[in-house]
Amino acid sequence: MHIHRGLSSPRPAVVGLIACCLAVWAPSHARAAERYVSTSGDDGGAGTADAPWRTLQKACDSLQPGDTAHVAAGTYNEKLTVNVSGSADGGFVTLVAEGNAILSGAGVRGTHLIEMRNRSYVRIIGFDLQGLEKARDGSGIRIEGYGEHIEIRNNRIHDIRGKDAMAITVYGKSPVRSLSHIIIDGNEIYDCEPAKSETLTLNGNIEKFEVTNNHVHDVNNIGIDFIGGEKWVCSDTSKVARDGVCRGNRVERARANYGGGFAAGIYVDGGRDIVIENNTVSGCNLGIEIGAENEGTVTSGITVRNNTLYGNDKAGLAFGGYEANTGRVRNSNFTGNTCYQNGTDIEDGQGELWIQFASNCTVTGNTFCTRAGSFLLQCVKGSVGIVIDRNIWYSGDGETGAMALWRGVETEGFSRYRNVSGQDAHSVFRQPKFQNPSTGDFTQVSAAPDR
Repeated sequence: MHIHRGLSSPRPAVVGLIACCLAVWAPSHARAAERYVSTSGDDGGAGTADAPWRTLQKACDSLQPGDTAHVAAGTYNEKLTVNVSGSADGGFVTLVAEGNAILSGAGVRGTHLIEMRNRSYVRIIGFDLQGLEKARDGSGIRIEGYGEHIEIRNNRIHDIRGKDAMAITVYGKSPVRSLSHIIIDGNEIYDCEPAKSETLTLNGNIEKFEVTNNHVHDVNNIGIDFIGGEKWVCSDTSKVARDGVCRGNRVERARANYGGGFAAGIYVDGGRDIVIENNTVSGCNLGIEIGAENEGTVTSGITVRNNTLYGNDKAGLAFGGYEANTGRVRNSNFTGNTCYQNGTDIEDGQGELWIQFASNCTVTGNTFCTRAGSFLLQCVKGSVGIVIDRNIWYSGDGETGAMALWRGVETEGFSRYRNVSGQDAHSVFRQPKFQNPSTGDFTQVSAAPDR
């Protein structure tokens, strides 16, 4: 509608018509409301600052696209089902903690603390999620089905107890519609019991995700996992976790309490086209593992770069299917990573680099520094098309005592390893100078070789 300058003021009836038309034409996000929840509130109230709701479930049933529920500090003894969605036009529905808002499931019936199915444009921000007791396949936050634009930010999730008691699980179960644009950022996750599952996992038909700046620690299995090929999640096993990024996370003390302990801090199992960068992993069974557990599954297009992996039990960096009859890892790249004194398990340490059933992968421009008595690397016979070059290698056993196991041949001495393997022609053996390894600062004082 155009109002031409120079005309006299419109008559009252015209003004009313204009106002009516503007109300009809206004975009839906203009109706967005600020709602409030408080432990002193009443679900029969209006949800305003003066008349807040009492429960988070009321907000999860009532918010409209664009609405934000501000949740006051206090303990909310509930388990939630998110029954609302936002929209591209209207905006997100948002639950945000204002102060120490605790969601506790202690003594409350239900499987998950927060559950959402087939939802879109939802944000959960800043809560303390705890008290999921005696869980069986239960999660602090469970997202499943299909949808888009879901954000889980700056929450603290802990004391999730039982069997398969997980912190955040995202299951893309629809073979037709994906879960996409999922952001999981800035959360602290600890004291969970996910075994034999994973602590923070994206599984099935999921694409365009970001898992960033989370701190996962003190859990009894895998820290962060990206999965594909499991039929129980998605009947179309070609729809896998894909086209995402795992960046800036810190994972500590993620160790499996079964099967000899092979939990990775960060793991890709059947995922595709994922960038894993600038993460720090320490004190886990494995630092970062790129694998493929399901027969016929191919993990491919994974880039692992600029991560710091130190003090992990079995190995720092591992890739490949773990057996010949499982899946394989192909066409993946590992560069710029620092692996320091991994393989601390004297009886079962695999070294800084552990290559299993993989093909057409490159390992270049990394720094591998192992302690005396440990392998530099191990590589099984089933790997093909592997290129390892332009790395820095160091062993506490010295250049002549450095050990490696290449396709069943154990070697002693860095030159001997290079002759047997045909790898690392342009790499160097020297002790790198780090700023302060004791505090986890592995910034190199001296320059690395060309990458």
